[in-house]
Amino acid sequence: MIHAMIHDCPLRRVHIRNGYSCVPVALSEGLDIRLNTAARAVRYGVNGVEVWAAPSRSPHTNHTVYKADAVLVTLPLGVLKASAPPSAVAFNPPLPDWKSQAIQRLGFGNLNKVVLCFERIFWDPTANLFGHVGSTTASRGELFLFWNLYKAPVLLALVAGEAACVMENVSDDVIVGRCIAVLKGIFGNQVVPQPRESVVTRWRADPWARGSYSFVAVGSSGSDYDLLAAPVAPPATPGAPPPQPRVFFAGEHTIRNYPATVHGAFLSGLREGGRIADQLCGSPYAPPTMPASGPAPTAIPTATTGSTTTP
Repeated sequence: MIHAMIHDCPLRRVHIRNGYSCVPVALSEGLDIRLNTAARAVRYGVNGVEVWAAPSRSPHTNHTVYKADAVLVTLPLGVLKASAPPSAVAFNPPLPDWKSQAIQRLGFGNLNKVVLCFERIFWDPTANLFGHVGSTTASRGELFLFWNLYKAPVLLALVAGEAACVMENVSDDVIVGRCIAVLKGIFGNQVVPQPRESVVTRWRADPWARGSYSFVAVGSSGSDYDLLAAPVAPPATPGAPPPQPRVFFAGEHTIRNYPATVHGAFLSGLREGGRIADQLCGSPYAPPTMPASGPAPTAIPTATTGSTTTP
């Protein structure tokens, strides 16, 4: 586990060989994943939930409705904050004030990356990283750190804060040119070549992310992480027993001890999986033991689907 790798070794930073994409690929093996499908609305009540979804590239086509006993919402905090299409998800009934207010209080930052691939290494290959200090307060987040990740002719530059927002509105060529100018200021004009390849991220502009990860903003506190992690039940009916929670939440913005980390997001998923299993299958939930030749048990009923036009 990533969590164990970090907290059981002296290093505080762990890089996954071949990139983080191999982690969700391995974890999702055998699961029914619907790609290019955007959730548009979540309707929940005492009898369960409905998730209204549509193709992400054709939002005005008929919706597909997925029905289940509960739903686990892992939308990024930036998407939860959104109030307009295409990324906004409507909750019906609306989320309670304590939840929506915590969503708005907690900050969601923007950290972009610029990957530069060169023909040769011109920096100290033994250094893991080197920094750059901007000349003005407004530019202090501009290319403030360069990572030498793979001991190869590849640098990964970081852009944060206001500088990241500004850079999202200019072309890749301009951003790469600025990187080269900064590197020439550090190593000299004759030393720094042009990169043969580059990749630039724009997380704030991505409608399915709206930023990178959470932080405790002014007016917020660690308690907001706990509020974001708390499940939501449908409104109570006078005289009836309190309804069970139907909408659960996971993600890096829901785990107070490990926010803004991949292992924090992973651990929050385990936490909510256990919480849902406890509620639907018995508390504490233990998977039933089946004979070796028997079929795999299904603890939670499979969601059903249907088609309609409006959420």
